[in-house]
Amino acid sequence: MVRRVQFGLAMLACSVVAGCGSAASSTATPTKPPDLVLYDRPVTREVLDYEQFPGRTEAVLSVEVRSRVSGYLNQVYFQDGGFVEKDAVLFQIDSRPFQAAVDRTQAALAQAEAHAKRLSNELQRAKILFDRGMSISREEFDRYTFDHAEATAALGTARAAHDLALLDLEFTRVTSPISGRLGRRLVDPGNLVQADTTPLTTVVSQDPIYVYFDVHEAAMLRIRRLLQEGAIKAEDEHRVPVEISLSDETEFKHKGVVDFTDNRVDLNTGTLRFRARLDNPNGLFTPGLFVRVKLPIGSPHPALMVREEALTSDQGQKKVYVLRRAMKDGEPAFFEDKAGKPILGRDGAPIPKYNHTLVDLGRIGVLVDGYREVEQGVEPDDLIVVSGLQKLPKDAP
Repeated sequence: MVRRVQFGLAMLACSVVAGCGSAASSTATPTKPPDLVLYDRPVTREVLDYEQFPGRTEAVLSVEVRSRVSGYLNQVYFQDGGFVEKDAVLFQIDSRPFQAAVDRTQAALAQAEAHAKRLSNELQRAKILFDRGMSISREEFDRYTFDHAEATAALGTARAAHDLALLDLEFTRVTSPISGRLGRRLVDPGNLVQADTTPLTTVVSQDPIYVYFDVHEAAMLRIRRLLQEGAIKAEDEHRVPVEISLSDETEFKHKGVVDFTDNRVDLNTGTLRFRARLDNPNGLFTPGLFVRVKLPIGSPHPALMVREEALTSDQGQKKVYVLRRAMKDGEPAFFEDKAGKPILGRDGAPIPKYNHTLVDLGRIGVLVDGYREVEQGVEPDDLIVVSGLQKLPKDAP
């Protein structure tokens, strides 16, 4: 509970003004408002240390859809921004030229098959005659053999050309390579599409989703040391749990797990890139969102905490003003009158003396319900000045 200390009670002054042959009169000065100094004692709570980092969401899979064949676009089969399954048809390119190519290569394949079959039969008859030594020379037998080999190779060429034509015909139906949410179409029907060049749309996966954030060197080294000591319950830094909050949320409601850290520290920023993976079944997260990432460090432990508003900055260091019992000859000091006797308070007890001093808190930790974890500088019995330091005179009761 925040306590209040009142210093310098206001005095009511009266003055008597005398006049020639006039009656005496008195005026009262207005009461001065009391000077208040608010202070509080540190509290001890069980906390879990963590670091907060800004991050951005990105899709696990992201594809820019392009056509594999050139032609004029005929149909678009999706609504901009809609969700599609893998292999769903998105665009249709005019397939008539490709169908004609299929028909042509199919006829060429049939011709090559017939030619190869005829030469195969001739080779079989020539082999029988040559083996029996009947009316066929070695030169003629070789000619039959190599003519058949050429026909077989031509048949393979015709079959490959036909397969390629079938593949090009299939590519006139542009399909989605992944399941996810589509962007807007970038080409309208009637336009010419160049193979492997013209972007048609984009599709990104939605569930799960990645969150990328940069961790400074001090936090990264601390995490690794705590992992080695077993203070963090994770196999390695690639399995550290994290909590994530969206820009319109005050609490960290979403859970994820770090599944990747970069292989080197960025020399320009002194940070290491981390990536967390989290489930997104409801589609709340979308690629490109700003998020806050809470990275737990260590295990729950008791910690001394002071009010956040009591902290002040001095050359980048966080400090607080502390009231501590004044000591005299190793004993607590009390306020004394001119005769050297202790001054008694309203409760009849001597009024103790306090000295105020500025102490360095070292590294400050987590913030919980308005209290900030501190590493050093304060003791449980200290009085921490929350506000009104300028009204705290030296050696005042």
